[in-house]
Amino acid sequence: MVEEPLPHFRYHPDPVATGMLVEREDFVCPVCRRSRAYAYVGPYSSDNYGFENGEEICPWCIADGSAARTLNARFATPVYLSAQAQAQMSPEARTELEQRTPSFLCLQQEVWMDHHGEAAAYIGDVDFDRYLQLPPAAQFAVRGCAGDDPRAAVRSTDTVQTLRADGDGPTVYLFRCLHCDWYGAFYAADLSGDPDAWKRKAAALPHRIVQWLASKFR
Repeated sequence: MVEEPLPHFRYHPDPVATGMLVEREDFVCPVCRRSRAYAYVGPYSSDNYGFENGEEICPWCIADGSAARTLNARFATPVYLSAQAQAQMSPEARTELEQRTPSFLCLQQEVWMDHHGEAAAYIGDVDFDRYLQLPPAAQFAVRGCAGDDPRAAVRSTDTVQTLRADGDGPTVYLFRCLHCDWYGAFYAADLSGDPDAWKRKAAALPHRIVQWLASKFR
């Protein structure tokens, strides 16, 4: 049997590269009941599960909305967007993000970056090795949201040197605008070892978020 091509997701263009779609053998999707070569392993909410992957589903059922309809599943809630994007995105676009777009695993997911009044495309988590491979505008956004001076040379004490992409953090999550060369990013760290860190974080700044316009980067 020849597997049909993977669906395209506008707001998450390469979920295989981000690790949210993985190859599976002998996997039967619980929604379409078909044998599939890929399974979605990222988070979603449903009637039976909280915001976690309680049951793997295939990306085709995400793309056509059948997973959302059958499981009452939601993948990326629009409340993660800025107030401007929530107001400017059409109901159809918000539904596409929420019901037909794979989400991503995040240490403290409270944000889906946006620009020009629309959700941006999720590129992936960034560790230091990947940072070194990014274009300058993306590096600028990564260092800025990590609290480093993005215009200075990288120093051994910079946060960007500590970034990881293995689920333990700290990590930067990178996005790209669908309409221009802008990159946005947010920083998250694992706070599980410090029970009071969540309270301090909520009282101060939930994420060090920065939105840098590529057109302003020189």
